[in-house]
Amino acid sequence: MATVVVFTPATVIDLQSHSTVSDGELPPAEVVRAAADSGVSTLALTDHDAVDGIPEASETASQAGIVLVPASEISCIHSSIDDLHMLGYWIDVDAMRPICERAQQERVTRAEEIVAKLNSLGVSVTFEDAIVQAGDASSVGRPHIAKAAGTTPEEMSAFFEEYLVPGAKAFVSRRWPTASEAIGLIREAGGTPVLAHPFWDMDDPSQVAALVADLDLDGLEVFYPAHDRAETKFLLNVCSDRGLAATGSSDFHGPGHKQFNRFGSYPTYDLGEPELPRKPGQS
Repeated sequence: MATVVVFTPATVIDLQSHSTVSDGELPPAEVVRAAADSGVSTLALTDHDAVDGIPEASETASQAGIVLVPASEISCIHSSIDDLHMLGYWIDVDAMRPICERAQQERVTRAEEIVAKLNSLGVSVTFEDAIVQAGDASSVGRPHIAKAAGTTPEEMSAFFEEYLVPGAKAFVSRRWPTASEAIGLIREAGGTPVLAHPFWDMDDPSQVAALVADLDLDGLEVFYPAHDRAETKFLLNVCSDRGLAATGSSDFHGPGHKQFNRFGSYPTYDLGEPELPRKPGQS
């Protein structure tokens, strides 16, 4: 059973954000400054399969007087879903780095296969242009590929729907790690595993419940911009039943992002307040 700290409404926590180390718009230090300017007191920088931004973010957080939780968002797979994200909080950065390096190589291989599929479908895009969009090969992902193909922000959702989501024309599933492996790797790195935005790729509450029951989690991302009231209440009940931390985030990607563009944007619907899982071994 996960032990949690419940924050008062006056304390703003935001446990998922992204920088230019992965698919965010701002460098790590600017992400932290934006969070501090928005009144966030406890922040997690959770770049996809990466920890390279944490030292810079941590230094800026100390200067800004806010708490930075060392974290990463690990992409993984499960038998019930091809695209799953696992948040790891309180990780040891050095222990997590080799895991991220392997995951980044998986990203490169997958991106090359997606580009090849798009080319075969008549979509003009190169892997090199995707890397330019990403900043470097280690963080390349589907949004960078879409931008390299000339997709505008207004066209992004439709492009993903046609080509890049599970079941779409050019989708390529990840091969490593599985969700259970990701959880084990996070724990080995001294961290606490939390399932990100459970209703992002799943619509059926019973499917979400079955997934949670199959995984050895410490928490669920309950409060999230895309979760409606019924989904939030359902996830809170799951957390209560299973003794899991109910976390919250705005999934900040930058001020220019269509959906995740400001901190503290997750609704609570007056159902409760976000929780922060304790560090492993902390009473």
